Amino acid sequence: MKEIVKKTFLLGLGAASFTKSQAEKIVKELVKKNAVTIKESRDMIKKVRTVSVNESKRVRKMAEKEAKRVAGKLGIASKGQIEKVRKGLNSLNKELSSKGKKALKRIMKELSK
Repeated sequence: MKEIVKKTFLLGLGAASFTKSQAEKIVKELVKKNAVTIKESRDMIKKVRTVSVNESKRVRKMAEKEAKRVAGKLGIASKGQIEKVRKGLNSLNKELSSKGKKALKRIMKELSK
C-alpha cells in the first residue's frame, strides 16, 4: 500500500515539475521572440511555480486521503492509534513494575521473619 501511495505522489509531483519545466522553456522562447517582456516572463514563471506548488499539495492531500481510506478498509492502525496504545502499555508496565516491587518487598519481609 505504501508503494501505491508513494507512486501516486511521485506521479503528481513529476507531472507538476514537468509542467513547470515545460512552461519555463516556452516562456524563454517567447522572450527570445520578443513576444513578452522579461518582466512579463518572470510573472508568468512565478504563476506557473505557484500553480505547480498548489498542484503538488493537492496531489499529496489526495494521496494521503486515499491512503487513510485504504488503511481503514484493511484495518491498519494509524500512527496516532499506535502511539496511544504504546503509551497505555508503558503506563501499565510502570504500574505492574511498581506493584511487583511492592509485592516482592512484602514477600521478602515475610520470608525474613
